[in-house]
Amino acid sequence: MRNYFKILFVIVLTTFFACSERKPTDDEILSKALKFTSEINKSNIETIKKWGFGTRGNAEIWSNFSLNRYNYSCVYLKYNDTTKITTSSFKNFQKDFPYSINIDSTKYWSVIFYKFDQNKIKVLVTDKNGKDSILNKRIDLERVFKKRDPFKHFDNLSKLKDRLGIIGSVYRPDIGNFIQFYLSPENVLTYMPVKLNLNPKYKNVWLKEFAKGKTIKKNWNLRKLENPIDNG
Repeated sequence: MRNYFKILFVIVLTTFFACSERKPTDDEILSKALKFTSEINKSNIETIKKWGFGTRGNAEIWSNFSLNRYNYSCVYLKYNDTTKITTSSFKNFQKDFPYSINIDSTKYWSVIFYKFDQNKIKVLVTDKNGKDSILNKRIDLERVFKKRDPFKHFDNLSKLKDRLGIIGSVYRPDIGNFIQFYLSPENVLTYMPVKLNLNPKYKNVWLKEFAKGKTIKKNWNLRKLENPIDNG
């Protein structure tokens, strides 16, 4: 559970744009929020529950959760003609995206899968002393990921967050069954189910927090943070 809290904290802190960017007006945020609520669907909401999103520089950070538990995170980055996926919890990653190569978890602590030339893979691992090694310089993607292509999966997630126009998301079922979507460093749109369940320990805190915002549509609360968080 401690790791669960740590990764969510990282997601929040790494999600935001640099402070030098122009701040959107309140009307622009409201328009964006209304557009968001009209485009998101139930399937999207369930996806965001399973995959928390944040950014670090140009890289996207996707964190996987199931049964209220954090499983693993992946750093997803596209540049030029190369795409790479980095994860340190590669055994949990393997449960979702089975791979055919052997990676010794007692020796290595992280792995990077590079995709290039459309369907070729390079595999780089880092041992517990910080030394990098190449396990495979060039192999067909289909030989490594025979059942499920992680590059296609994260590309679809990336397209979803672009379509929705969010810079981060946080779902904390240990606190409540609401989901927070960050439209900007200081504007948060919260999905609140009809049957809103809040942990009694935090209930008053969050009800006061939601009261600072306003209901823009059924199940949706928009509020502005008093202290915007950014990476600037």
